[in-house]
Amino acid sequence: MTIRVNDLYAEEALKLLSALPEEAITIDPKPWYADEVKRRIEEYKSGKMETIPWNEGWEEIEEFLNGLDERAS
Repeated sequence: MTIRVNDLYAEEALKLLSALPEEAITIDPKPWYADEVKRRIEEYKSGKMETIPWNEGWEEIEEFLNGLDERAS
């Protein structure tokens, strides 16, 4: 679960968390994306991940963005 608190209410949120018993809260020190990054690195190193040259990838991105510009006009 992720809870995002508006900065205006951060102090109140901290007070609420401080009022809860210690065993009521578990903090996962590992970011939510750590397992996904590890999996993708392993895929890349093993050769399972399909890769393309930078220029080719950038051309695809430019074509996509240009298409968005054309639709907005």
